[in-house]
Amino acid sequence: MPVLVDGEAVVYESAIINEYLEEKYPAVPLMPEDPFKRSRARIWIDYCNTRVQRAGGNIAHDYQVEKSKEELSQYLETLDREMRDREYIAGDYSLADITYIPFFCRLERYQAKIGNDLPHVRAWMDRLLSRPVVRGTP
Repeated sequence: MPVLVDGEAVVYESAIINEYLEEKYPAVPLMPEDPFKRSRARIWIDYCNTRVQRAGGNIAHDYQVEKSKEELSQYLETLDREMRDREYIAGDYSLADITYIPFFCRLERYQAKIGNDLPHVRAWMDRLLSRPVVRGTP
């Protein structure tokens, strides 16, 4: 589990660390200003963490593999429908998109493929992974 130590502040859990940094460094906003759009971003962050990453983690740790593969497939189909007419999951590029990058980087570990059957997720994944800050990450 990631932990951020910032002076006296000790913050753990990726989504919470991301929001902490978003609030501490507002010059580069990564969450929508509008409360409704912000809530949508949080919904998609939760979806990644409680569904997509959970299923992938189960597969990677050899736990309920077949059930988790079926669930992951359904979650990715939902994302594909959601991304049909979007460039990013919650409007502009945001923490919601950033939350999915580790999953996309670990597809092999999760025995997952994002192919032609998920064209909208594929295009979104390609956009995210081609961002200079992501490309430069080993």
